[in-house]
Amino acid sequence: MADEAPGGAVAFDADLGHLAPRGGVAAQGESSYRRAARALEAGRYQDAADLGRYTIEEAREGHELYAAWRDQIRRYLEREGVAPETVAAEDARLADLMRLDDGATFDAAEGWTEYNRLIDEFVFLCGAGDRTQAASRLEEARLSWRATHDRACDWVYGLLDAVVRHLGEARIGPLWDELMAPMYETYDRYDPDINPWPQSIRRLVLVAAESLKGHLSGPGRMGDIEIHEEETRWVLRFDPCGSGGRSYRLDDAEGMTPRMAPPYEFAVTEQEHDWAWNKKGVCVYCVHCCQLNQRMPIARFGFPTRVVEPPTWPAARTGGKCVWSIYKDPSAVPEEAYTEVGFEKPARFGGSGEG
Repeated sequence: MADEAPGGAVAFDADLGHLAPRGGVAAQGESSYRRAARALEAGRYQDAADLGRYTIEEAREGHELYAAWRDQIRRYLEREGVAPETVAAEDARLADLMRLDDGATFDAAEGWTEYNRLIDEFVFLCGAGDRTQAASRLEEARLSWRATHDRACDWVYGLLDAVVRHLGEARIGPLWDELMAPMYETYDRYDPDINPWPQSIRRLVLVAAESLKGHLSGPGRMGDIEIHEEETRWVLRFDPCGSGGRSYRLDDAEGMTPRMAPPYEFAVTEQEHDWAWNKKGVCVYCVHCCQLNQRMPIARFGFPTRVVEPPTWPAARTGGKCVWSIYKDPSAVPEEAYTEVGFEKPARFGGSGEG
């Protein structure tokens, strides 16, 4: 297997800009926790430690974005005329909903610190050759991150729901543009007038896979996603997505109901919008995938970087994969990927406007 290759389980990846698991593109869909556990079982302690450390890299983006988005949405509510005491009451409601299993108040920063501490202990136990304790600590770390991640994500979703209730559903698409403006600037690297498109494909797949694994997507919330190469595209499938997709479902492990149901009752789209694939029942957190992967890149350089087929409420309550497609040739992107988000397919691709 790739993680048993000479040189170790991880290596610097130029597309990602940091250490990442070795192996081909499709192999990057496997859970890093699963890879680390396999290395541990085989007595490859350094490989296990390196893969354990890498789970922090996978998780980092979600941790940082959720903290930033929570603050930005609170400020947005006040800026748009919602009384500070009303915003505080919304936050208090969410704090009560997000309590830990023992009733303690949830603190995302403390949860992140605890997760990092458990990974550090896992690495130490690998160094000591203590296979049994290391395996136990790795699973503790995963569960710790899951508890922190899910509550941090739900807090963002809950604040978006507050935007819908106080300001209206129509605000959600433009708000996501505001929240993700710094990310939009980084997507210019995918403009074929700046970099040849074939050079971008691998990075788009790997960046998506890393983020989705960090959200602990897939069965059992292990961080497994499917990555397949087809003739015209790369396809990523995950069931569920660990951020928005899991919010549609009953969560037996955490004892939580779908976030659209009581006691949460968070919003899904009730009308059709270009920024939500013109579908009803889209979780308003999931809207960011429509904006980031389809609408924004179409507007900037003429085609979607990733075409998303999202689950919707209430059908997704009982399951359903989210599917992302990255086309090898922009001209192969189907017309529907444009029309469903309010665009027409252009005659030319690239942001320079020269044709």
